[in-house]
Amino acid sequence: MPHFYTTQRDLDVGATVQFSDQDAWHLSRVLRCRPGEIVTVVAEEGVEHEVRLDTLAADAVAGTVVASRRARREPRARIHVIQALPKGPGMTACCEQLTEVGVASIRPVLTHNTVARPDAAAAARRLQRWRTVAREAAQLARRHRVPPVAELRPLVDSLRDLRDQEPSLQMFVCHEGEQRQSLASAPFERDQPCAVCIGPEGGFLLDEVQQLVALGARPVTLGPRVLRTTLAGVVAVTALLTRSGDLEAPAG
Repeated sequence: MPHFYTTQRDLDVGATVQFSDQDAWHLSRVLRCRPGEIVTVVAEEGVEHEVRLDTLAADAVAGTVVASRRARREPRARIHVIQALPKGPGMTACCEQLTEVGVASIRPVLTHNTVARPDAAAAARRLQRWRTVAREAAQLARRHRVPPVAELRPLVDSLRDLRDQEPSLQMFVCHEGEQRQSLASAPFERDQPCAVCIGPEGGFLLDEVQQLVALGARPVTLGPRVLRTTLAGVVAVTALLTRSGDLEAPAG
């Protein structure tokens, strides 16, 4: 069943839902839906509405709420990923996969070894693309919220900003030079927000790791194998979601 979002609130059975221009086009022209079909609409986290489509046009689609239910699709653990900008289309893949697995936010960053360094105009275009991809991935995964994708920032600035927003933030920096502590066994509280820092091709410099440690981050390893930067974030988030119980079968 197709899955969409709306900014409308307090929807009850019988209420009318107006779809955005983007979703109207997708419903009418891409999915080729017809009046009477049912789609799922999320208006607030934890509540899903079944909406019967009544009118469809390329620029205007409306439907009626026929049923509502509560569901838990968002992870208990709030995991933010600070991702060094990969080469080529790598950040697009990161936004898609990290969204599907369940992250709270995605924060692209520049590091010493970052190869791609777009100018302001190119960075703005890429950001719009990344946010579109995150929205589409959230719909595919039937999530109740679209994780925000932040503007491209320097590594330390990004982590510092996030720490200011989340005072109880747990912070990890995945570093292949760490031999003592793995992310799978490091102290972790699932009820507190968490940030995972993922390095670029070539990894973080030792100086960068030390800067992150000074901010309160804990160096961890993802195991004895070297992972691509576009894969490391997914592996790290999966390890934490497993520890928090978020990959267990849903109750009932």
